[in-house]
Amino acid sequence: MTRNKGILLVIASALLYGFAPVLCSMTYQYGNNPVTLTFFRSFFVVLILGGLMMKNQIEFRCEKGELFRIVIVALFGSVLTTFLLNSSYLYIGVGTATTLHFLYPLFVTLICHFVYHDVLDRRHLLALGICLLGVLLFLDFKDLSKMKGILMALVSGMTFAIYLVGIDKLKLSQMNSIKLSFYFALTVSLVMGTFGFTTNQMILNQPLISYVLMLGVAIMAQWLAVTCLQKGIQVLGSSLASLFSMFEPVSCLVFGAILLNETVVLAQVFGCVLILGGVLLLIKN
Repeated sequence: MTRNKGILLVIASALLYGFAPVLCSMTYQYGNNPVTLTFFRSFFVVLILGGLMMKNQIEFRCEKGELFRIVIVALFGSVLTTFLLNSSYLYIGVGTATTLHFLYPLFVTLICHFVYHDVLDRRHLLALGICLLGVLLFLDFKDLSKMKGILMALVSGMTFAIYLVGIDKLKLSQMNSIKLSFYFALTVSLVMGTFGFTTNQMILNQPLISYVLMLGVAIMAQWLAVTCLQKGIQVLGSSLASLFSMFEPVSCLVFGAILLNETVVLAQVFGCVLILGGVLLLIKN
């Protein structure tokens, strides 16, 4: 595979990731809620990945202690991250939410520093300051409902950082990627399904279009986008691929403005540039 094809695959992945939140937000117009959305997007992925595992003859059995580590990481990373990010769409635009969520590389750095004692150099501290300034441009203290959404998006970035660190430190990265994604999605389905039905927050009486949109989110964000990104990383390497992944929050802002008529003010544009600049500085070798 050529370098250009690798770049196109990573950009395609970023665009798919950026478009999926728009579909999530659209489902709310048909009476959906974050609990139901989080459950079904994962449930559909369980069916898709389960079928792929059987087709490719991948074992479902986990080694001793492996399933426990998966569940621990999934509870923080998959369950909380997906639910918080889906919930934030009720209060702020999908572009704003995705941009704030994109602070997760910074949170990974902070976790590794405070928990695993990795050294923070001047570049890391500068990136931290730039990102924090970018976040401040998104804050609107006059509208507390938006503040709630902003906090949800920020915390989703933190929980996703825990997810990434957990995959690395608990040696889950050595597992087959399809198998690992299957069990992560299965954990989300079981947790959110139990929570939704016991609290009467599971909304099943929805029009067919809502289920189609949720299926679209599952296919785009948790299958096609992941596949494109993995193949792109194989060609470009993780560092270069991460640069082209910057298209994700930008595309989400654009899709949100065009398809959902979300208002994008100049301060948010500057905030987006600062956050992406800070993240870029952080991941640059």
